[in-house]
Amino acid sequence: MFFRHVPAGGFRMGARGYEPNEEPVHHVVIPHDFCVGTFPVTQDQYRAVAERCGALRFRANPSGFKGPRRPVENVSWREAVTFCDWLTRERSAVVPPGFGLFCLPTEAEWEYACRAGSETEYYAGDGEAALGEVGWYDANSGNETHAVDERAESHPFGLFGMHGNAWEWCHDEWDHAAYRGRVDGARDEGGQRRRDDWQAGLASLLKVVQTRVLRGGSWSNTASWCRSAYRDWVAPVDCSGFYGFRVCLVRGPAAGTETESGATGAGGRGTRPEADGAAT
Repeated sequence: MFFRHVPAGGFRMGARGYEPNEEPVHHVVIPHDFCVGTFPVTQDQYRAVAERCGALRFRANPSGFKGPRRPVENVSWREAVTFCDWLTRERSAVVPPGFGLFCLPTEAEWEYACRAGSETEYYAGDGEAALGEVGWYDANSGNETHAVDERAESHPFGLFGMHGNAWEWCHDEWDHAAYRGRVDGARDEGGQRRRDDWQAGLASLLKVVQTRVLRGGSWSNTASWCRSAYRDWVAPVDCSGFYGFRVCLVRGPAAGTETESGATGAGGRGTRPEADGAAT
């Protein structure tokens, strides 16, 4: 599993003229750097953890569209959080100095990483032609998921599959009116809340029943649903052939491992082979 470094910064979150829950467009500050998975979690990666994690073992291969390099799907928010928690507690992964908490991205982190400085519908531009170059959706997917590295992309942060293929769970609870009370320059404090959640113990976190955010769209959705700003939500126990996830790595409780990492030290493409789309 490879990661890309995303620097702290700011961006304009949301979109005007599409869905009420995407407005108003507002400036958000991400006050911390973080690392985000180059690809969504694949079926091989999910199974490798699930076979070692008692809470996931009974559904170690849940995907409907089978393929080792396809994104894992049919995964609930709770299962995705359990996967991340196992990685954090196991602490066997190679991580960069100062990082140690594996988690789902906050909604703001997800959109910030997806946009990578863009203000268009998709990071590649506006319109279905732009989406068709970087995402699998109802018009080009053939009604199935595709391998996460099936084609090359030119995302500024070196990420793959941010649009379409499989929805990606975010840590946040859903709030239809979340943007209405924000002012320009609002800080995304979700990172600290997420670390607090981990410190309090996942046992209590997993009892939460509030609906959770999904981002990115899937193989079955129209182009509009795959936009950078589009927001969706379902219950944390729901799972279907549309829902997958991507792992973030942030500064947290397991920090301090002085080892070489698959994450780069700055935004943009790194030196590992997967920079060109090869398998992780």
